[in-house]
Amino acid sequence: MEFKSIRKISRLLDPRAGFVETRVESEVRFHPLTGRTSRVAHFSLHGASRPDPGELIAATREKCPFCPQAVDRVTPMFPADIVPQGRLRRNEATVVPNLFPYDAYSALTIMTRDHYVPLSAFTEERLSDAFALSLAFLDQAGRDDPEAAFGLINWNYMPYSGGSQIHPHLQVYATATPGNLLSAEIEASRVYQERNGRNFWADLITAEQEAGERWLGAVGNTYWCTAFAPLGVLGDILAVFPDSRSCRDLTPGQIGDLARGLLKVFAYYESAGIGSFNLAFYPGPQGQDYFWTHAVVSARTSINPVVHASDINTLQHLYGEPFCVVTPEELARKVRAFF
Repeated sequence: MEFKSIRKISRLLDPRAGFVETRVESEVRFHPLTGRTSRVAHFSLHGASRPDPGELIAATREKCPFCPQAVDRVTPMFPADIVPQGRLRRNEATVVPNLFPYDAYSALTIMTRDHYVPLSAFTEERLSDAFALSLAFLDQAGRDDPEAAFGLINWNYMPYSGGSQIHPHLQVYATATPGNLLSAEIEASRVYQERNGRNFWADLITAEQEAGERWLGAVGNTYWCTAFAPLGVLGDILAVFPDSRSCRDLTPGQIGDLARGLLKVFAYYESAGIGSFNLAFYPGPQGQDYFWTHAVVSARTSINPVVHASDINTLQHLYGEPFCVVTPEELARKVRAFF
């Protein structure tokens, strides 16, 4: 396994230093499995922006479709052949059909009764219930349908993440087309095992533990590190579920471990002024032994909050080339204190 990077040096006459010639470093990193590239640059932009959510909360609460007074009246129900009881419920969590579906089996998991939940108010129970209920939907929906081979769960928390509702909710859907990045990882994992006779994800955990510079720790039966070639501008945090090939293999214990690990990440986010993130599950196909399910957490922010500048620009959006303003090793040093 190779953690490959290429260091770049740009020379310029810097007006901030009397136009003295200055050397500015950046780096191109290569994903150790797929080879996709990611840039580590723009260190002067290091930092997060977290707007005051007060106005957004007030403006969205009255017409929120996910609040308890509205959910049974305005959210759809599943046909009886998919979910006999119409909706799934577990404590605060409720699974309903997505009125604007991404695929044939597409749902939303409303995570809490509260309209707005700051990161500090999430609990292990709230997170575990929401994830477990999402998995229960995936277990019921299209279980024997080849067009529902992959169960995907993702979370857009607060507007910088692309989330359109303040009320915490997960996107859940079953599909035969799991997305370009996940498809590439699955195929590359198959090739890696075919060539090396070993599971890439087991090798990755061993390599990261031994190197230590991106390693965060184990939380029960989950393993955590920062991603070597991140997708997010503030870096990514990776949680690997050993020996879990698909979402259907995840155990209640692992879901609880994920929840406990996320609470540690949230504590770091709170300390760093980060108020928005994306989370995605990356499951493999059932019946194989070369891919382990994992989750990626990626902080979101504004590059320039004065003009509400997105942290995604042409480089990421049209060239498919991520860039990050903090090295994964520096991120790990900061997050590790919370593990």
